[in-house]
Amino acid sequence: MKTIALIAQKGGVGKTTIAVNLAVAAGMRTALFDLDQQESAVIWADRRKDYVPHVEFLTERRLSEALKAAEAEDFDLSIIDTPPSAGPQAYSAAQAADLILIPCRPSLIDLDAIRRTSQLVKSAGVSAFVVFNAAPHSATTLLDDARAIVEGTGLSTAPVVLRERGAYRSAWPVGKAVVESDPKGKAAQEIAQLKDWVFEQLQMCTTARVHIHGVDSNG
Repeated sequence: MKTIALIAQKGGVGKTTIAVNLAVAAGMRTALFDLDQQESAVIWADRRKDYVPHVEFLTERRLSEALKAAEAEDFDLSIIDTPPSAGPQAYSAAQAADLILIPCRPSLIDLDAIRRTSQLVKSAGVSAFVVFNAAPHSATTLLDDARAIVEGTGLSTAPVVLRERGAYRSAWPVGKAVVESDPKGKAAQEIAQLKDWVFEQLQMCTTARVHIHGVDSNG
């Protein structure tokens, strides 16, 4: 089993949105562990009314035990969603992960927080990449400047950029992922590209069987 942690010191950058969409797009047995006391991922799952993916709220002290249990139950992937802070939840998630994703909007207020996040992930010694999220359309110069700021902190950026799209807002209230609510849309394409890139980093096969609403299909 491989483990991804989503970590960012600032709220509102899209950690949970990316977490739930990756969990569905993964197309394999995936456990999503919600360490944020707001329980946004759990609320999303309650609206979803489906057992795929498995979503569970955890305290930081139970994380190690839960990851071991998921691996024993033959889960292929675990995703850890953390609260917007540099507390013990984020550090424990970072240490448990094979890969850290740091969602960030390409704005100065969000990029300022990256410096604090970089210190945490470096101390964990795990591969980490900033994922630009909710980026404005046709913002090439803005993204170039944002990448330069991120690289100045010693972090790398993921090659896939997630743009600001209404499909995420439409899917959330009904417990869907964009690959389900608008499978041919641009948001779904970007999430699929991010999933494929993440799997490359983790050296995972991308041809697992997909279970969506009780239907198995190759994907």
